[in-house]
Amino acid sequence: MRKVLLLMPLMLFAKVHTVKVEPFMIYYYKAAASGQVVWSKIEKEAKSIKDEQLLKIDDAIDRVNLKSLQKKAEILFQLIAIAKENLHNAKETYEIKWQNYQSIKNLKTKSRFEKNLRHAEALLAKQTFLAAKEKLQNLLLQQSDIDLQIKKLQDLIQKKNPKFSGYIYKIYPAKGDFVSLGAPLVDIADITRAKIVLYLSLQEMENIDKKRLFINGKPHKLQFYKLQKVTDSNYLTQYRAEIILPAPKIFGKFIKVEIK
Repeated sequence: MRKVLLLMPLMLFAKVHTVKVEPFMIYYYKAAASGQVVWSKIEKEAKSIKDEQLLKIDDAIDRVNLKSLQKKAEILFQLIAIAKENLHNAKETYEIKWQNYQSIKNLKTKSRFEKNLRHAEALLAKQTFLAAKEKLQNLLLQQSDIDLQIKKLQDLIQKKNPKFSGYIYKIYPAKGDFVSLGAPLVDIADITRAKIVLYLSLQEMENIDKKRLFINGKPHKLQFYKLQKVTDSNYLTQYRAEIILPAPKIFGKFIKVEIK
């Protein structure tokens, strides 16, 4: 009898883990902008949604500023069109004046006064051309600055009107609350699949790619989401493993798990 016990496979003594079935992931969303909460759909907790807004942070002033900037951008666009035309005309005028000067500067039949006059006209035309070019560049810089301000405001408004998808686990702010940057807004759970967390011994880790998963005594396909090859910082002699399971009807149940 003693010999039989010594020859029994070690796998019969596999550790039984009692673990809780959890959602695959919980996402913790925080405020990317501060302000007062205008409305909040607290009633959406414990429901699944897709691309839906759950709360609104006051963005009235931001929208007024955005509208003002967009109007400035329209006017600036028209000014740039005029500046481009002026630059084109100034360039043509300068080229004509310069060609006129070039055509007489070496002629002995032309007086020095006339040569100097044509030269001065060409220099003045060049100065006008350069001034028109500078004005256009300044307008383009203003346009770039306004475009950046518009994008920042649009991004801010979007952050104050966030949309979410998934199972609503928790909505934190209520209507009238003031949220600061980084304050918790919504917790979203991914319940399309489940996850269990195990802490495995060195013996369980050995040849783990050849082992099977048993849940409440029944075999299941072993599918690791994460498998640490370094011992856990809290459980110094064990290895943390996260295993994916099909989504149950109800999360939070405790099950018995063996890997052998």
